[in-house]
Amino acid sequence: MRYIFATGLLIVLLIISFERNSLWMNDGTIWSDAIGKSPMKSRGYNELGLHAIQVHDYSLAINAFTKTLQLNPYLSQPYINIGLAYEALHQTDMAILAYQKAISISPEDPTAYYNSGLLYYNLKNGHGKALELFLKARDLNPREPDVHQYLGLLYREMGKEKQALEEFRKYHLLK
Repeated sequence: MRYIFATGLLIVLLIISFERNSLWMNDGTIWSDAIGKSPMKSRGYNELGLHAIQVHDYSLAINAFTKTLQLNPYLSQPYINIGLAYEALHQTDMAILAYQKAISISPEDPTAYYNSGLLYYNLKNGHGKALELFLKARDLNPREPDVHQYLGLLYREMGKEKQALEEFRKYHLLK
């Protein structure tokens, strides 16, 4: 009798394990399950959006980040993430608006300044604004090497070779 009970229990546990393991196929299934169980928590939507960016499903990403912000409008990171999705869609104006919103919520976070700086750096006639944004990002986090790299590039393009070399030196020290 014990053997039959133990075998039956083992079979039930194997079935449950198999069902549960199907959720672990990828981050999308994990976070979709989390959202299903806790639909009023913002983290699941944000993480689903990050997964959607990784698999290049930018409309799902934007929708997930938007839902994150509906649940918690005081977070800046979902706006940064929305900006990344719009960048991938080549919607520069929308990306810049998302980064500006992130800056308005968390002006002490250098990420949105840096991301905006990259967008302006790549725009024709955007170098003045890019310099302003990179300088702000550098002031907030002087240990971020990529900011120094882009400042070096901008200074070189402006003919300020001494400043460019100093920024490149900092970039190589921090990298």
